[in-house]
Amino acid sequence: MAADSKGQSWAVLAMSEMGKGVWLKQRLAAEAPRKLLIWDTVDEYGHLATKVDSLAELLQLIYTRPAYALRYVPKAAKDKDLRREFEAWCTLVYQAQGATIVVEELADVTSASWAPPAWRKLNTRGRHHQGLTLYWCSQSPAWVDKASMGNATHLHVGYLGEPAHREAAARHMACKADDIDALKQFEYIEYAKASKQRTHGSVSLSASRPAAKKRRRP
Repeated sequence: MAADSKGQSWAVLAMSEMGKGVWLKQRLAAEAPRKLLIWDTVDEYGHLATKVDSLAELLQLIYTRPAYALRYVPKAAKDKDLRREFEAWCTLVYQAQGATIVVEELADVTSASWAPPAWRKLNTRGRHHQGLTLYWCSQSPAWVDKASMGNATHLHVGYLGEPAHREAAARHMACKADDIDALKQFEYIEYAKASKQRTHGSVSLSASRPAAKKRRRP
């Protein structure tokens, strides 16, 4: 039966080394979701989830375990094959009702004008009918499909070096590209579309301070 609960879709955007991965890993560790599924592009979430060797194994565990933290490292070398593999993964994880879904570097598997149908379903019907919470990450938001940017309920944005990427993010969070350009390493802006609330904060690398600091801005 469908969950019939409204999930969230977080766009997590920043250049490499600007803190988006630190923030997301700390958030996942703090939230400790009962069901966690990760498209682990560069094999970096080993401390948070168990690696599965195949999509068949992933599907079996989704159906047989009441709780899990699983990650899948894609195997395809060519872009076309990687997109096909991602679509297959999206089709499977859609079944994981109530899960938290993480996608690393969405720009690898979408373009500004195209996304795999299974990803679109995951990011729309999956949130509304399966109660999924999505975190999708990118260093290059101008290259991410427009539907994903439009469907994001929240944006977490660190420094973006390219003007086109700053502009793409700013259009969706009621700020200027210059506001993103002004961010320093580990600083971020967050925007909740429903409330139109924008906050600024920074993430700490200290293991003794796992939670990000936030302050509200008008």
